[in-house]
This record gives sequence, structure tokens and C-alpha cells, in this order.
Amino acid sequence: MPGPKLGRVTIAYSNHMHNHNRECVVGATVVINTSLLYENPDAFARGLVRPRVNMDKVVKDTVKIFEGIPLRESTLDPNDTPEALAVIVVDYNGVDRAKLVTSDLSPGLDSHVHYDNFIERLGRVYEARFSQ
Repeated sequence: MPGPKLGRVTIAYSNHMHNHNRECVVGATVVINTSLLYENPDAFARGLVRPRVNMDKVVKDTVKIFEGIPLRESTLDPNDTPEALAVIVVDYNGVDRAKLVTSDLSPGLDSHVHYDNFIERLGRVYEARFSQ
């Protein structure tokens, strides 16, 4: 199960959507930033000194948390999980354009949170649920 802070938004969003309509297909996207140079552009955060961390470990651990969130297989499953989940890893310093990270920090092709698998799963679940 995800850590309490990381999973709350996904759970709340899934609950909201499925409480509205149990048959809706919920897809959630998570973006993880790898930049040690990121500076929040908001005035309150300018110049904030951040502690140095092992960013590779933080990113890999975070991806693993989201890979551990169970996906909703049927309308009878609990409301608090999405039908599909994608994790996108970027390098964004807060000023320049973000760069997509495709190294081993990103979910692998075999991971259900890899973007291609997310899109495929959304299509498959939608078709199964609504093509009858």
C-alpha cells in the first residue's frame, strides 16, 4: 500500500469518481521530478536550501510505491483504487523545459505503471466495460 502522503490523492480521486459512478474508468498520472536543482518559482520558496539526498534512491523508491498500488479490476472492487496508473519521470529545474527521463529511474516496459501499459490498460478496461 502506498505511503500515507503519496497515496492519498490517488485514493481520494478514485473514491470521488467511483462514488459518482461505479462503472467509470479512473486513470491517474503521477509525475516525479528527479532534479536536484529544482527551485520552486513561487515567491515563498525562492532560495530555499534543500537537503542533499540520494535522488536515484528516492525516485526508485517512489516508483516502487506507486507500482504497489493495486488496480481496480471490476466494478465490484473497492472504490479507492484506479483502473490504471502511470508514473512519468522528468528532470525539471523549475525554469527550463522539463526533460523526460527514460533511464532505469523510470518504470520499465514490463511495469504496469509504464505509460504505454497505462494507455493499453485504459483502452482494454474501457472496451470491456462499455462495448457491450
